[in-house]
Amino acid sequence: MPRCVPAVALGGCTRRIHFLASFIVGISALAPSQAAHADDSVTYDVFSDIVPIATGIEYRDVSGKHLLQSVPLPFRMTVAVSDAFSSTNVGPELRADWRPYFRTGATVGRGLDGQYVTVRITFRDKIICESRLDVGNATCYGGVPHNPETSSSYDHGPLFPEQPGFLP
Repeated sequence: MPRCVPAVALGGCTRRIHFLASFIVGISALAPSQAAHADDSVTYDVFSDIVPIATGIEYRDVSGKHLLQSVPLPFRMTVAVSDAFSSTNVGPELRADWRPYFRTGATVGRGLDGQYVTVRITFRDKIICESRLDVGNATCYGGVPHNPETSSSYDHGPLFPEQPGFLP
């Protein structure tokens, strides 16, 4: 086989290079490509008029769950999730805990009465979940809409449709 020297051999070598390049482009066009999916961006908010620090905030992003401890309120963070409305482990999840480290049923009940904290998930400037509680912890999930107009995300979410004759 003749050796190609770029400045001298413009005939056979150039044709082989063009053929090889065309072959590679043609094969790559035939290869199946995966549909591109851009991650959704959601904003997590935790805030209170009374509680200054959450003992823990747990949130989910594309890499999994994360726990932050002793978080000053208000707290805000924007993260990427695979699907903003999924109730599985690819969707948004936000939990806040503001219970004291030493707790019993009596201390939590008396100590947190009226100490409301709100957790909220926003997607494209629209609230997709909001929960305001004074029991020491609150959660929000992107696949389970909850807002002040609903009495409970459990009773009214898409996974748990309202049952006729059911009294909460």
